[in-house]
Amino acid sequence: MNVSSGGRFALIMMIGVMAVGVVFAASLVTGFADVSPQIVWSIRAPRVVLTLVVGAGLAVAGGLLQGVFGNPLAAPSIVGVSASGAAGARIGAALGIPFNSIPLAFMGVILAGVGLIVVRAIASRDGQVHSTALLLGGVAISFFSLALVLLASPFISREAGRSFSFWTNGSFALATWSGVVAVAPLVIVGLVIAFRIASRVDPLSLGSVAARALGVDADRVTQYALVAVVLLVAPGVTVVGIIAFVGLVVPHALRFFLGPRNTFLLPASAVFGGLLVASADFISRNMLAPAEIPVGAVTALVGAPVFLVLLRQMVRRGVMSI
Repeated sequence: MNVSSGGRFALIMMIGVMAVGVVFAASLVTGFADVSPQIVWSIRAPRVVLTLVVGAGLAVAGGLLQGVFGNPLAAPSIVGVSASGAAGARIGAALGIPFNSIPLAFMGVILAGVGLIVVRAIASRDGQVHSTALLLGGVAISFFSLALVLLASPFISREAGRSFSFWTNGSFALATWSGVVAVAPLVIVGLVIAFRIASRVDPLSLGSVAARALGVDADRVTQYALVAVVLLVAPGVTVVGIIAFVGLVVPHALRFFLGPRNTFLLPASAVFGGLLVASADFISRNMLAPAEIPVGAVTALVGAPVFLVLLRQMVRRGVMSI
């Protein structure tokens, strides 16, 4: 292990964990006059926990996709994983599956898995994933999934429809402990898989042929990575909706400080992804209180300009190619 890289990683992780603690505490006790223990436990706590879990999942999934496909623009919202998970949630609700439930989370996982398999099949040729085909395939799957969302909407009950009105724009307003129970175990499994294969993802950026030459079973690592991505993203989407740019911006930003090594990048992405989403939710609740801005809008307002700056820097350095 490179000492300077390890020291930089430890410093960044320490800063991230401290920042998460500050945001967590602030989210529990600010924004309302009444901060009774009952409100903190039943309303604030599950919301903050869910922001950390969902943010960690999105950021790590983005880092995995970028590493496995060797494409700096790969992210859950771009390759169709988020939209497919959303379609699963709507179809499940149309079938009468309760909101914030484990069965609904599994519906999202199933549809997201199918969508990601289709995108990879479209973009792959001779063991290589073509970047342009990956992005265009993701766009097509996203539009198809959103069409399924619209088609399923008339079959949803009025009560479920009220819940999904918050969900549509990405919101933690309806977060409950049952939602945390539905999402967290699947995301944790995804994180475990991601961290275990992190060191074997690095050679995949050189292509599957080069990875095999280095002794890495590229197909198996890719399969594990795709399973992890689905588990990291889809359960959260079924509960809070689509939150864009987290999986795109966080890994990019951290690469400038930590480099491309996934054993450092993925754990740091988990911490800072959770921090970004928790901070965005805090802003969404308090900026125009008592009105609430969708979290997806906040992450887009912050993430899009940051990503454009990062993208421009990559182009100027000559490391960006599609």
